[in-house]
Amino acid sequence: MNFGCSSFSWETADGKHLLGRTYDQFGDLAANRVIGVPSGAPCVPGLRSDGSARPGRYGYTGMAVLGFGEPILVDGVNGAGLMGALLHYPEYAVYEKAAGPGRTAVHPGRLLAWLLSRCAGVEEAVAALDEITLVDEPIQGKPLPAHYLLCGRTGEAAVIEPDEDGLKIYRNSIGVLANSPGYLWHRTNLRNFVGVTNLPKVPRTVAGQELREFGERLGGGTGLPGDYSSPSRFVRLAFMKEFSVPGRDELDGVSRMFRAFAPVDIPEGLAKADPHYEVYEQTLCTSVMCAESGVYYFAPAWNRRISAVRLTHTGTKTRYFDLGDAQDVNYQN
Repeated sequence: MNFGCSSFSWETADGKHLLGRTYDQFGDLAANRVIGVPSGAPCVPGLRSDGSARPGRYGYTGMAVLGFGEPILVDGVNGAGLMGALLHYPEYAVYEKAAGPGRTAVHPGRLLAWLLSRCAGVEEAVAALDEITLVDEPIQGKPLPAHYLLCGRTGEAAVIEPDEDGLKIYRNSIGVLANSPGYLWHRTNLRNFVGVTNLPKVPRTVAGQELREFGERLGGGTGLPGDYSSPSRFVRLAFMKEFSVPGRDELDGVSRMFRAFAPVDIPEGLAKADPHYEVYEQTLCTSVMCAESGVYYFAPAWNRRISAVRLTHTGTKTRYFDLGDAQDVNYQN
């Protein structure tokens, strides 16, 4: 369950609200499925069903990791427009051993499912966090360190971080999240890049000679960090959100958002786990969802085609959808 990831929220010209993320991990997506959960389905706050399940108010769809008991939802959107993404938060996430009186113990990997099944937007989600405690329940002997980005139809993006001195909630964030350190550190770090623009540098005269930058008229971005560390990805994605041209409508916005993740997409081979083994961290899948339509769009690294799953409105059982990671080529002749 060690994975990277980058995420940001966006808005189209006609007022559609989108949330997207990359899913970066060692290994593959064999345990991953897109799931569709109908409204009214029982939601279990932990990894095991222990009688604490409660019927959900809203159906939701999103990406889940299977094989650890209840599905670990890593992102998704519900029928009321609440969207969320779980991202890896190593060395910083701190959980309680148990919930206090009157509070519900929720596993970090089940928080998104719990909120999406019960809350209509960011406001309700923040209020619901007052009633729960994120508890330390290991997966395969290890905790799941995570922090979260929530947003909805109002456009507000909130960051949720379980830190040493309690659960932190950052309302009206810039709507960008990567991995460790915490959100406030990343936001402060952006001050090192306030001179970055999307414009080319103007020529300058040095010692009587006019000098022009290399790649003149190819645009700006000079000074952005180029590696794939969490701080560098956060900076690049923040400026991508600032300068990228928003879509006209949902479909145009979704298409542009997939392209906007290009600066943080990790190709296979550039992030090796160990010099002795051919194991790489890479972007395995990119997903985008829309608060207004409830459609969940996704594209695995090995299939450039965008697939989509609509919200499940009928039935009582969770549906599971394969990612379709074999390349789907549209032959024209």
